[in-house]
Amino acid sequence: MTRRAFAIGTAVSLMLAACHGAAPSQADGAADALAVPEDPVFLSLSQAITGHPDLDSVIAARTAQAFRQLFPEVAATFAPLAALARQHPDLTALLDAATPAQREGALAVVAAWYTGTVGTGVTAQAIAYADALMNRPVADALFPPTYQLGGPAWWTAAPPPVDARSHAATPDDAQQTAGKSHV
Repeated sequence: MTRRAFAIGTAVSLMLAACHGAAPSQADGAADALAVPEDPVFLSLSQAITGHPDLDSVIAARTAQAFRQLFPEVAATFAPLAALARQHPDLTALLDAATPAQREGALAVVAAWYTGTVGTGVTAQAIAYADALMNRPVADALFPPTYQLGGPAWWTAAPPPVDARSHAATPDDAQQTAGKSHV
């Protein structure tokens, strides 16, 4: 064995020994994020006031936890609001029956689901940016902002050509559909 091979082997061994266990793994972070206990009351309230029955229970639990940490007075309105939501399935009736504090809580919950954050400014907690409800209406055509669509400078390439013929009606199409009802 040469001195060079020995020095390289020693350096690599020392580096591996120094790095072993120094940083938590991504799996540990994922386990911490999933360790938040589910909150069925907040989830049912969220489904009632957003009109989306398919909300994610993990995101709901993390959102409820953020409210409890940042805005405990708002979080205190969730159980009474959920009870009101069971009595008043119509959102307008629910808001009419709610107290002013409960209305503010309901609006804060809707804002959290649509923006994916709880709070504003430097104390805000980002919960689910890519899964925020504001992204659903355009999900078929747009990626969430800041998500890169391709490699570096992907936007500088010319877009694919548009085949206008495939989108325009031809005279043959007009004759075939002239006698048909489009109801």
